[in-house]
Amino acid sequence: MMSFKMDIATKLLFGSGQLNNLHQEELPGKKALIVISNGTSAKKYGYLEKTEEQLKKAGAETVLFDQIEANPLKSTVMAGARMAADNNCDFVVALGGGSSMDAAKSIALMAVNEGDYWDYIPGGTGKGKEVKNTPLPVIAITTTAGTGSEVDRGTVITNSETNEKIGFIHPDLLPEIAVVVQN
Repeated sequence: MMSFKMDIATKLLFGSGQLNNLHQEELPGKKALIVISNGTSAKKYGYLEKTEEQLKKAGAETVLFDQIEANPLKSTVMAGARMAADNNCDFVVALGGGSSMDAAKSIALMAVNEGDYWDYIPGGTGKGKEVKNTPLPVIAITTTAGTGSEVDRGTVITNSETNEKIGFIHPDLLPEIAVVVQN
């Protein structure tokens, strides 16, 4: 398959070996919270190590949050947001599939906004409050195909307290850079 690089609303690096070029991109910050699932594939197949290496090569520090479950929970998002804020992370890197992408974007929102994630959800039992602070920038590195979350403004998070799984769209949740990993 042919490799390419294309600037759209999200800068898209697509094709075999493109993760190796991440260090050449202008990063949106100096300290990243890397968000991965609580499974093993990001570590087992070397994606985490390669991502950390590329970010370090570009001059960024990293903090790892590896607790994302399938159908990410609001409570996990809040824990990730606390970790990002407590460690003074100024951008978020989503690594993995749709669950990691959605959780990372939600973490980016809550790292700089007060209250509970569900305060901002406009549907169901959410309160639909206005987002006051621009979410942290996101870099999305997808290792699976399917959701398209690496190039969209939406998230889907589950609230286990209310038994709701609701999508949320915000214009500032669009990742700045997306890397589509192919093997």
